[in-house]
Amino acid sequence: MFKNLKGILTDIDGTLFFKGSPTPDAISSVSKIREKGLKLLFFTNTDSKSPQSVLKMLNEYGFEVEFEEIYTPIIALKEFLGENLDKKSFIVATEEVEKEFQEFPQVQGSEIPDFVIVCDFHDNWDINRLNQAFKYVLNGAKLIGSQGNIYYLDRNGEPVLDTGSFVNMISNASNSSAEIFGKPAKQFFDQALRKIALKEEEVIVIGDDPYSDIIGALSMGLKTILVKTGKGSTFKNSNTKITPDLIIENFSMILNYI
Repeated sequence: MFKNLKGILTDIDGTLFFKGSPTPDAISSVSKIREKGLKLLFFTNTDSKSPQSVLKMLNEYGFEVEFEEIYTPIIALKEFLGENLDKKSFIVATEEVEKEFQEFPQVQGSEIPDFVIVCDFHDNWDINRLNQAFKYVLNGAKLIGSQGNIYYLDRNGEPVLDTGSFVNMISNASNSSAEIFGKPAKQFFDQALRKIALKEEEVIVIGDDPYSDIIGALSMGLKTILVKTGKGSTFKNSNTKITPDLIIENFSMILNYI
């Protein structure tokens, strides 16, 4: 079904694990995919944790993954800031992620930053942080969202407001556009392709989110597979114009098609 396949870009949360446990046979399936000689890139919108924490989490679940196989919005943002060392930022993020940006110039005192970067900040949902970000954007700072998810599902499967909701709020209030670094932004998929060193026609994207995973991939002309775990468990073709190339019950079912 998938000709010339050389690699897989797979989502993590909701796809490889959900509600604190790996999805059925996901761990062994990753190993079998490797045995077939396919490259894997584990790319995620997780922006509340450092890339190292994402790797540790996968390893603790039992997935054999190397750091070089991880791609997150935090990695993408650090690459971007590394190319803009003359610019200053104001960052709204968790304490853990704020530490990831310590090496880059940040706004001091009454300065107006060049960039306002909004990530998941669920460890300190202080509206004053968002209001400060809003005022900076009104005064000319560029608004950047680490990713575009409107909500995520927590370990109990309950919906929680995510980064995209807060970015959209500031964007609407300031009548400005935001640049998104994670899914569903085409740029993030393009960067993932460069990291895995494959062409569009050589990879498939697997994920549980019809919007960030599937729409994002389709915008790049990539083949897509939706898993009916995580957010995908409520997906119905009749209720949307989103059309994945394949819908499967869980990640392990991919072995029937490659």
